[in-house]
Amino acid sequence: MKRFILGLLTLPFVVPALPNVGMAAARPAIEGSWQTACQPIGKNGRHGFITRLEIKRGKITASSQVYAHNDCDTPTVRTDYRGNIIATRSGKDGVVDFDHEVVAITTTANDPEVVAIYNSSNSGCGFGDGWQLNVPRAVDGRTCAPWTFPAAGTRLYERGWIAGDELSIGSFPTVWTNTTPEKRPTSPGLLVFRRVTK
Repeated sequence: MKRFILGLLTLPFVVPALPNVGMAAARPAIEGSWQTACQPIGKNGRHGFITRLEIKRGKITASSQVYAHNDCDTPTVRTDYRGNIIATRSGKDGVVDFDHEVVAITTTANDPEVVAIYNSSNSGCGFGDGWQLNVPRAVDGRTCAPWTFPAAGTRLYERGWIAGDELSIGSFPTVWTNTTPEKRPTSPGLLVFRRVTK
């Protein structure tokens, strides 16, 4: 009888563990590591940028690195994003809605010339001065032309389109105004991310 009671007492510790196995297999298709190719940016496409994105275990991190030239050779400035995934919903044809909350956004000047420009004018996200080489600064809630970044704690409503190993996102990382469900993107953005396998 004691063995039977002990067996019943351990049952609640065993049974709840079973759904976790199924949950791991049911992770959204959007989870993983993604990266764009080198993309032209700036006047006449003279600069380049690459964005890396990782969505895993309820977290989203991204890094957009801008380069001096459109072949993505010399890093000049990088913006990093960290957020928490609040909800994901898979739809038809590879569509995934996901809501994420801003934890932090930082910008890092990677080039001495960029540091000098940011410190000598108001172009450095409105700080005026204090920029240092390779030292990130918090820019959430600030305008860093041409973008106004949301403040920490802001919820963003996003949509992704997955086709094989490619992902297009409606607004991220170029539009930051999708702060209500009505502003969720309805069409893919221009950036195409490719799944990175390690």
